[in-house]
Amino acid sequence: MSDLQYEKSYAFTSGLKLRNGFCLAPLDTRTSLFDGEVSQNDCRFYQEHTKNVGLAVVGSVYVDLAGCTVTGSMSIANDQMVPGLANLATAVHQQGAKVMLQLVHAGRMTNHYATNGKKVVGPSAVKGEHGMVDMPVALTNDEIETIIDDFGTATRRAIVAGFDGVEIHGANSFLLQQFMSPLSNQRMDAYGGSLVNRMFFPMRVAQRVLKVAVEADRPFAVGYRISPEEIEPGGLSLADNLVLMRALSHLPLDYLSLSLRHYDQPAVTLTAPATVAQIVRQFVPKLPLMVAGHIRTAADLQSISRTGIDLAAVGQQMIVDPDWPKKFRHPDTLKQRTDWTATSLGIPQSIYRFL
Repeated sequence: MSDLQYEKSYAFTSGLKLRNGFCLAPLDTRTSLFDGEVSQNDCRFYQEHTKNVGLAVVGSVYVDLAGCTVTGSMSIANDQMVPGLANLATAVHQQGAKVMLQLVHAGRMTNHYATNGKKVVGPSAVKGEHGMVDMPVALTNDEIETIIDDFGTATRRAIVAGFDGVEIHGANSFLLQQFMSPLSNQRMDAYGGSLVNRMFFPMRVAQRVLKVAVEADRPFAVGYRISPEEIEPGGLSLADNLVLMRALSHLPLDYLSLSLRHYDQPAVTLTAPATVAQIVRQFVPKLPLMVAGHIRTAADLQSISRTGIDLAAVGQQMIVDPDWPKKFRHPDTLKQRTDWTATSLGIPQSIYRFL
């Protein structure tokens, strides 16, 4: 029998209780309807893949059509989406797991096809360096206020739809990260320039979401997902992001989720004899941490446990084998599962590359 900590129950500071510390990582399945409404395929997928986890993070779910990351994404941009989202929450709850929505605004990392013709926006008129993206229009201060309101309204809809919390998507080069990055944020007002100013937008979004979250009549968790650093020259450094993470730790967040390619990857923009996760754990000691990135085996889980990681978010292994969390009771069976690849399983690369 395994004695891994992630098989044990876990409780957030908000009072939300999970049956175990395994989490289904947010996945870009692109199976929603043309208008972003939850589809039967969405409900079926999450029902099938949440039988053995404590928490599912569904996402990303866009808070405004201009912030849609890609066609086929799920929406929480209007009240008409609530019934479908409620069906999705119910499907997961029927499996005994808790479920949160990951709220996103794509910012400049999208195009007019995904936004159905709405203008693509960003902190500044600086086009993204990769992907099929349009030149963005710089946001006005009034438009920034509207987006902050959108995150708050989306949180209220998540409460009404029966979700157990929301995760703020501040990772993967989307809008909140764009405001933090000197490459994408070249503003010279209260939202740009100094690190303090670049932190202003993500901090305000987090504060607004938390303000709405307390309206829930039940335990309702709020997390924040972050990409620790950018590898492009002049991009967002780990040092700058550590300051943001320390600031976030003073808010009543339930956890910080590190979006990593590999759970033990070294830092690129900061010289230190430690992994990114170890550095964050040391610099942000009080805020619970969730980590994703190439978690495959019991040894991987033991490694992140020694780093002080509270929750293990798993994508690839959960897609190919929804029973993966309970395989630790049968180590020989688990070893047989560690060599699966996208090619051998027929998983589309468009999905696999985000896990």
